[in-house]
Amino acid sequence: MHLTVKQQVKHLSKEGYKTIKELCHIAKNLANEAIYNVRQYYFAEGEFLKYEKNYTLLKNSPNYKLLNSNMAQQILKEVDGSF
Repeated sequence: MHLTVKQQVKHLSKEGYKTIKELCHIAKNLANEAIYNVRQYYFAEGEFLKYEKNYTLLKNSPNYKLLNSNMAQQILKEVDGSF
């Protein structure tokens, strides 16, 4: 069973909504990049790609640079934990 939490932000300006939507999109892209790296490394090497190596691969990614470093690192840690 999957549990989800839905947050509704009231009194948000149109510009604020667009900013949040863009940040969510960038976060999704970074997570997809991290998952892709883990899978490709596993298929090529037969080993798990650890957080530290994935971080070095993605630290120059445009998606990583657009996010706050704390948020970006947490996304990479979540991907690491999910595998």
